[in-house]
Amino acid sequence: MEPWHTAHLLSLGLWGGLVAAEGVVELTPRTDDQLRFAATLHYWMDLLLELPLLAAVVVTGAVLTAAAWPLSPVHWVKVVAGLLAVGANLWCVAHVIARRRRLGDLEKVRRHGKRVRMAASVGIPLGAAALVLGLGYFAR
Repeated sequence: MEPWHTAHLLSLGLWGGLVAAEGVVELTPRTDDQLRFAATLHYWMDLLLELPLLAAVVVTGAVLTAAAWPLSPVHWVKVVAGLLAVGANLWCVAHVIARRRRLGDLEKVRRHGKRVRMAASVGIPLGAAALVLGLGYFAR
């Protein structure tokens, strides 16, 4: 496996682990104070970890895509699914930031929280599909 593949898989693995951790953060709050804490924790996780990991995933993926040009139809599906997963995650980050800025209004915090979970419900299956298709290339 070449270094770009290694970097891409490492970035994907770290991103996937972080998404799992964020899922725990999002699904455990029971009280208003816990909800505010979760919003703040997820905010810092996104800014300090997730955005740099997303950048690494996109850059390494772009290099690998350019090296594999022209792409097969299956590879196109993988790339599109991966980009849609990244897009859903960026939409999620926008709502995480908006939610953190509105901690004083619990109704808005809850509304943004629903959008965060909606983004995950779209992004996780798309990311999983891209991962399965990508791992299929290594099996050959």
